[in-house]
Amino acid sequence: MEPDFFFLLPVIPALSSAVFKYYTEGPPKKSWDLKFHLSMALIKTNQRFLKLPFEQLQKVADKFIIKVPSNITVKDVILDEEYRRKSITHLEKLLKQYEDVLDEKWKEPNDGRLSGEWAYTNEADNVVVLYLHGGAFRASTSKNARTITFKFAELANSRVFAPNLRLSPQNQFPAALCDSIAAYLYLINPGPEAGFDPINPKKIVLSGDSSGGNLVYALLLFLRDAGLPLPAGSVILSPWTDLTHSMPSMWSAELDKIDSLSSKLGFFDIGAPSPISEEYFVTAKALADKIALKKPTIVSHPSFTEVPRFQIYCANEALAIPYVSPMLAESLGNLPPILCQVGGDERLRDESILISYKAANPREYQLPSYATKNFEKSPFKNPTKVILEVYDDMPHGWHLLTFSEPSKIAFERCSDFIKRVTSIEDNNISMIDLVKEDLVSPSISVFPSFFAMRINTNGEIRELNETDKDCLKWDKIGIVPKET
Repeated sequence: MEPDFFFLLPVIPALSSAVFKYYTEGPPKKSWDLKFHLSMALIKTNQRFLKLPFEQLQKVADKFIIKVPSNITVKDVILDEEYRRKSITHLEKLLKQYEDVLDEKWKEPNDGRLSGEWAYTNEADNVVVLYLHGGAFRASTSKNARTITFKFAELANSRVFAPNLRLSPQNQFPAALCDSIAAYLYLINPGPEAGFDPINPKKIVLSGDSSGGNLVYALLLFLRDAGLPLPAGSVILSPWTDLTHSMPSMWSAELDKIDSLSSKLGFFDIGAPSPISEEYFVTAKALADKIALKKPTIVSHPSFTEVPRFQIYCANEALAIPYVSPMLAESLGNLPPILCQVGGDERLRDESILISYKAANPREYQLPSYATKNFEKSPFKNPTKVILEVYDDMPHGWHLLTFSEPSKIAFERCSDFIKRVTSIEDNNISMIDLVKEDLVSPSISVFPSFFAMRINTNGEIRELNETDKDCLKWDKIGIVPKET
């Protein structure tokens, strides 16, 4: 069994049925070989664990531990509470306008101190990647993310710090963001117990996948809005940035047999009854009563409350908060350079494309349509430099299949970006500085703040498909759809 498959061990009993499915139906994409298709079948089968009670789900996730290879050193750490306290102080100021729709328990962590792990090789330089794990906000740990963090440590010669973020539904928004901020403060302003000197933000790259990608965008927006030092850049993998589920690819029937994510509001059901789920229902009811009493006037749309609450991470009324759904932020300008990678057959494809265009062109893409238009008064009008890479035929989770050529290509490009963006001494970085010279050709358009491309399974690049841009004209952005 290859190291890349350790996270699949609990579902090995499904192996024979997955093989049978391959031979009877064949892979949904011609480019998928047996190994890739079997792996995706196992990942899809793995979704059955999300129907478990939360207690069991989170314990199962804790067992998905990637073994440490001989060339990697891993160091577990527990952060002093001062980092969370500082994070809470910063967050309270920016979230005051939203407090009527938030569960205040996020300020009172009841599950212990913030922990995490460092991963690095003997060749590691002074670059640090802060990695925020995915898991739909409800499961996963830094140890589940090792498939990715170890690749960054090896290929980018970086030290990688991955915190264990608080999970929903026990800890709702902004608990995970609070922990992400605390981890960043730990890096740039460590206490004497940390054992290292403050790390120059220009040597830090943020990264995360799926819900972790959401948190990377949210952290960037928070740091910008709070006036705190920004990192050198970000590598964001298949980010989930629209918790309203409003984009067309989320509901595409063509992806039913391809992607591991389901077309369902909230992606997953609550799961079997358990003490945690019972407590969640009580908490959700109390928050709903509070919202009904306060009658908050924050940005929202009638569609938010036309359906029952469907995200365990936050109330429906909070869906348009930019730190919840970064795609809906008024402006994604004035952020450090971003590399965003997404599969061409992911349900999250459209939101990844839109948020990339929006960051690179903040004046042109001011969304959603129901939001108050205050862009002219915004201090964040400067375009963010963005590289968008859409990988042909790839479903959600494809980065984890490190034996595959697209995953290898993606990690090489991530590592190259990390090295480039942390080698620039000033803020005058250009798009040409951010990409390999052999990628710049007459066949690919490079704009001052944007470089978008399709990458096939052999690594050949071309312009985006015309259909990729259809989502830019979507007239229901940020509007919760009625499930069909």
